[in-house]
Amino acid sequence: MYSIAAMSKTYKILITSQKGGVGKSTLSVNLAAYFNKMTKARAALVDLDHQATSSKWLKGADGDAQKHSTFNLERGVSNGITSLNIARILRNATQASDIVITDLTWNDLLPKEFFFEFDFLLVPCSLSNVEIDSTVNFLERISHIINSKLRKPPALIIVPSRIREVEDYSRMLRKTFNFEFFLSPPVTYKAEVQDYFCSSFLFESDNVEIRQNFIEFARSVEALIVNTETESHQRKIPVSAARDAGTVLDRFLLSRTARREHNHVAAAHDLSHVKTRDPSVPSFLSLRK
Repeated sequence: MYSIAAMSKTYKILITSQKGGVGKSTLSVNLAAYFNKMTKARAALVDLDHQATSSKWLKGADGDAQKHSTFNLERGVSNGITSLNIARILRNATQASDIVITDLTWNDLLPKEFFFEFDFLLVPCSLSNVEIDSTVNFLERISHIINSKLRKPPALIIVPSRIREVEDYSRMLRKTFNFEFFLSPPVTYKAEVQDYFCSSFLFESDNVEIRQNFIEFARSVEALIVNTETESHQRKIPVSAARDAGTVLDRFLLSRTARREHNHVAAAHDLSHVKTRDPSVPSFLSLRK
């Protein structure tokens, strides 16, 4: 089993959406702090949002104890110099970090090739019909990046964010996209979360529900990174070795290996009926139309 702090490379995570108010900054700052405090990894936060919410939160809650960079991505800026500056910031953050988490409200003036800088693309999505439609529209515009065969695309993770009811999460599972993606555990909404801004982090909350909910989400992202590292060292997983495995992750690995070897396009696997599992195993679904 690989450790998150003993990877062969720095893994870069982009948390983005074209809309504000869906929880990008909350996820970014708390995920970066989680890796720094709850694992042995060195995590850097790169705040490219023009409001700099996540870097303000990180500095307010932890002073200068954690590494972060801020770049003011102003609306309407041309993409030439901006792209060069972002690339420089990412390079600097990567040099001394195991994980780099970037917070960005997507701007279409940026070149879409920017996505290839990252290993994982996290897109938070609240579950209103308007928000789902907006997310589908955004992802369809970058589908050539997600489905690229010429360059390695980032792994897409949809994060049901700020949900209020379990029924909303089930409804999200029935949505269909035209590309493969992972579906993370939902990040639930509690009004008191806003009280943590610039003061503390969700995984340290005295509220057990808030704390456990975020830790489950963060552990699933951590486990996916570890799995990606494992796959990079062991590209081919023998079907015979995984056939009898019992975890959600093992079944996912088996199905994905089968798809690659036989060029088979699988239908969505609804694993929501699985009631018990090791918390270190991600409750991701691999979906493909």
